[in-house]
Amino acid sequence: MGSGNWIVDNLNSALSTWNDKLAEIWTLISTSPENFKGGGVWSVIVNINGGLKAVGYALLVLFFVMGVVKTMGSFADVKFF
Repeated sequence: MGSGNWIVDNLNSALSTWNDKLAEIWTLISTSPENFKGGGVWSVIVNINGGLKAVGYALLVLFFVMGVVKTMGSFADVKFF
């Protein structure tokens, strides 16, 4: 690359490094989650999501049953008097 001018050589080197890094970033951005790092990260995320869904459904059922019991308890109290 030697143009004989160290400023031009440094600028060319910096731009070359910049282009290489941009190409690397574009490769990372354009990679799908299923293919990133062999898919290991994506499978962990899917497993965590499944666990959180199970906990969410259990809490939904628990609070629904608590609401029904609370309503029926007060209905029984009203009926008693």
